[in-house]
Amino acid sequence: MAENDDEEQRIRSVALENARQILTARNSAEENVRRQSEWLQITLDSIGDAVISTDAEGCVTFMNRVAENLSGWTQNEAAGHLLDEVFQLIHELSRQPVENPALRAIRGTIILGRANQEILIGRDGVERPIEGSAAPIKRDEGEIIGCVLVFRDMSDRQRLEQQVQKQLAGARFLASIVESSDDAIVSKSLDGIIQSWNKGAQRLFGYTAEQAIGRHISLIIPVDRLDEENRIQSLLRVGEHIEHYETIRQRSDGQRVDVSLTVSPILDEDGVVVGASKIARDITDRKRSEAALRDSETQLSDFFDNATVGLHWVGPDGIILRANQTELDLLGYSREEYVGQPISKFHADQSVIGDILKRLTSGETIANVEAPLCCKDGSIRYVLISSNVLFRNGKFIHSRCFTRDITDRKFAEEGLKENEQRMRLATEATAVGIWEWNVFTGQVRWDAQMFRIYGVPAKPNGIVDYADWSSAVLPEDLPRQEEILQETIRRLGSSSREFRIRRVDNRECRYIQCFEAVRTNSDGVAEWVVGTNLDITERKQSEEALRRLAADLSDSDRRKDEFLATLAHELRNPLAPIRNGLQVLELTNNCGEEAEQTRKMMERQLAQMIRLVDDLMDVSRISTGKVELQKKSLHLSEVINSAVETSRSLLEQMRHELTITLPEFPIVVEADFTRLAQVFLNLLNNAAKYSEPGSQIRITVERQASEVVVLVQDTGVGIASDQLPRIFDMFSQVDRSLEKSQGGLGIGLSLVRRLVELHGGSVEAKSEGFGKGSEFVVRLPAIMDTPVPSSELKDDQQSNLITPLRVLIVDDNRDSVTTLSMLLNLLGHKIHTAYDGEQALSAAREFRPDVILLDIGLPKLNGYDVCRKIREQPYGDRVVIIAQTGWGQPESRQKTSEAGFDHHMVKPLDTNALQKLLSDLNH
Repeated sequence: MAENDDEEQRIRSVALENARQILTARNSAEENVRRQSEWLQITLDSIGDAVISTDAEGCVTFMNRVAENLSGWTQNEAAGHLLDEVFQLIHELSRQPVENPALRAIRGTIILGRANQEILIGRDGVERPIEGSAAPIKRDEGEIIGCVLVFRDMSDRQRLEQQVQKQLAGARFLASIVESSDDAIVSKSLDGIIQSWNKGAQRLFGYTAEQAIGRHISLIIPVDRLDEENRIQSLLRVGEHIEHYETIRQRSDGQRVDVSLTVSPILDEDGVVVGASKIARDITDRKRSEAALRDSETQLSDFFDNATVGLHWVGPDGIILRANQTELDLLGYSREEYVGQPISKFHADQSVIGDILKRLTSGETIANVEAPLCCKDGSIRYVLISSNVLFRNGKFIHSRCFTRDITDRKFAEEGLKENEQRMRLATEATAVGIWEWNVFTGQVRWDAQMFRIYGVPAKPNGIVDYADWSSAVLPEDLPRQEEILQETIRRLGSSSREFRIRRVDNRECRYIQCFEAVRTNSDGVAEWVVGTNLDITERKQSEEALRRLAADLSDSDRRKDEFLATLAHELRNPLAPIRNGLQVLELTNNCGEEAEQTRKMMERQLAQMIRLVDDLMDVSRISTGKVELQKKSLHLSEVINSAVETSRSLLEQMRHELTITLPEFPIVVEADFTRLAQVFLNLLNNAAKYSEPGSQIRITVERQASEVVVLVQDTGVGIASDQLPRIFDMFSQVDRSLEKSQGGLGIGLSLVRRLVELHGGSVEAKSEGFGKGSEFVVRLPAIMDTPVPSSELKDDQQSNLITPLRVLIVDDNRDSVTTLSMLLNLLGHKIHTAYDGEQALSAAREFRPDVILLDIGLPKLNGYDVCRKIREQPYGDRVVIIAQTGWGQPESRQKTSEAGFDHHMVKPLDTNALQKLLSDLNH
């Protein structure tokens, strides 16, 4: 029994020990599991990648801290949530959702190296590029119980890659710059071995990169320049930078070239010099240009110092900067006494030098201005000064003045003045004009009689342009006259000649007899040509008249006898019915129908006699030049209607049918209404008298280019071909039978021709012979292309109401300004002028014009800016500004309109259009 109890006790002890051991082992296992779990948690939290695990349904079971940071979820918050909620992916480019990798892993697929284009959207909305992998979690028997997802934030690496790409792009860009540079860019090691060689180096030195890289830099250095390269190398070793060092290098063909070097040291990461870069620029052409410039400056200096005329430079302050020996010798000063002094100190007339400096400062070039200079010995020397200014970037640098001594000539001229005065008095008494021409300066001077001969307004100083003479000479005479003049100068002789001119004032052609002689200077060189002009028109006309008179004497005698007989006949014709009429009036006691008819008959006959006498008087007055036309603008149709109305009684008496054809638009002529109506009245009466009763007469008016043509046609007796050339001669008759029945002295057509010619026109007669009718063609200049109401042409008072305008003309073309000023002056306007933009602004401010004619291309300030600045002024909105420019395109007109111009006119200006525009501004 006791033994059994012991055994049971022993068994119980063993069981307890086993239980204790089992419990200890289990506690130890649990401790190991806990410890391993802690180590696993620490390990997963310590790695740089994010780790998320799920169960078989894809719900989150674990997240390490990195995963919490990237997703924005804590493990406690994410536990039990589907991975799609915690881990949301989109594609970087398409922005579309990407399938959750955990789902694929749970299906048994291991996913490695997820694409960098996947973006994780955190709980806070922050987007991060990620890269990672996913794998299933399996039991030993292979059952999938979840998955694990491992990923990392690629933001830093992505930024690094982008930075690297930028650096690579920058390096490629720098490389392209180096390769495309015109300069040679070379790098070398410290021992002189060439490391890089661009295309610029290949072009400059002739070696390719393959031929140069790896060779010593002495490849392109001449032997005599190696020591220089050693000095450069020494400077590089201590980090010196060398800029624009000019030296010589050698090409592959042995040719030496001038180069400018810029050399810089190449440093490693520690700042140690490991090599050098060189930029070489070819300056061979520049060196040649500099050498040529030095040679040019030497030649210029030699020219300046040794010129035979005086030369000096003056600064903007009026101080003499430089003078040559000729000028010093002229005035007797040493260089120290002259240079550095005010130029005004040496001028005897301060107004002259003041005007010269003012004109030079404004940019004007002056030529041959006469000035008296003070010499050191107190005497006065007269000189001609020509000068202009060197401007640089709009700044006055210095003037360049040429001084030519004319003292001897001046005294000689003054000595001649008394003789010239006596000669002028003598020539004025004989109507001889005197002129003189300076061959050197081109200056031409006329006396008063010359101005009268040529019909030009006299100038106080008598100075005229060569063109004042050459433009007056008829073009067909000018070449021969200039040839004679030049030949006379060449042989230093004299000549006599005749030529024709057209006077400026009335455009009358005149015959001139000229005599000229050459006057030489002390060197025997032609300096002056002095001559006389005498108007011999009357003499030439007399000679021509005598020749014609001698040639036509017999015909004139015959026509004179015929005229006297016709005159007697024509005067008797009205007298007979008048005499009979008086007896009828006496018998009827001046009462009754017979008396009334008799009075009308007597009035007609008396009118016929008056017309005959008037025609005779008109011919006489025209022949002696006593007829002065009272011209004004007229509608030609009104003139013709007046002539028809006057001739109507004759037309009705002869039962003629008259047809008048006028153009659609009225035609305007400059004419004397009465005299021009007389022309068409004579032609109508002529057609009526020389046509059988009941004939057709037509008047047709046509416009042909710048002329108006009036045709007067009839179906009458016609004109024989041998009489056509003389039909307009005085006292010419056609058919005697009709003449006797209708009356006429044969002077009507002569009167027609002379009146038409006084109007600047012509008349022509045409006929196919007797019995075939005749046609008279009158041609007159037309002055207007568009219809103008008669009331405007007849209203003389309207022109008298035009108010003169204040007109500012701005143009850098002085000839254009001068001629336009003359035109507007003649029209009665007050003119002011300016030649550049700044002058225009000043003139507008002081002159206060009504109208500004403003050029666009002006010095100092263009027309657009001038217009804008004027519009900004208080008076600017009241002035009418007209652009005058060579550009007429729509865009040019748009620009002037935007700048503030009121009107746009294209050069050369249409003076009629300008006159009309100014006239419109008055009303």
